[in-house]
Amino acid sequence: MKNVLLFALASFVSYLSSAQDSTVTRFKPSAKNLTVEVNFNPFSSSPVSVNYLRLRTFVTDRQAFRMGFSIGVRNQKAIENVTQSTFEINLRPGYEWHFAGTERLSPYVGLDGDFAIKSPSFSDERDAQTRGPIKSISGAWDPNGTERGYTRFGANLLVGADYYIIKRLYLGLEFGYGFQVINSSDISVTQFNGAPVLPAKGGSTFQLGPNFNSSLRLGFAF
Repeated sequence: MKNVLLFALASFVSYLSSAQDSTVTRFKPSAKNLTVEVNFNPFSSSPVSVNYLRLRTFVTDRQAFRMGFSIGVRNQKAIENVTQSTFEINLRPGYEWHFAGTERLSPYVGLDGDFAIKSPSFSDERDAQTRGPIKSISGAWDPNGTERGYTRFGANLLVGADYYIIKRLYLGLEFGYGFQVINSSDISVTQFNGAPVLPAKGGSTFQLGPNFNSSLRLGFAF
């Protein structure tokens, strides 16, 4: 599968290269262009990852709004009628200021926000002979906090660069420095016998420091 994906990517790049108009020398996007990008790890078993997407719209030749987003849904049943579910969403709005760079290289600085929610749950719908004492849980998969939920917000200062391999097709790297505040979810348990269970209150974590996306960013401008 890895070789097939790499061959397809190489074929796509070759096709785009052959289709370039030799009279057009601008490789970078211009005002009103849109870029779409995914994470790219050429030496992994899954080179192209679409679990995180980023869109940018250029308001001028050197300034762009950006929005990164990911949505994840996990639903598993290790035992029939016992369900463990998780829903996650992450939104990262931001803005970039690009420098002149070179014909193909577009360095930039920027800002972005980070807003994320993770919402797990557990439910046991087995009959009375086989079920456990817990009917449902929200905020985690078990009372011990496995797969615990959270809300997160933060902001980052960014430094990055895009290199345009051919007109409008680019690879990029990005570094950031910023903060995150993570609030863990309360864990609420409901038992079949109706006995009250006090919720396990969630705490909070503050983080400040550098962050780095180890993946290359593979993108195309429209």
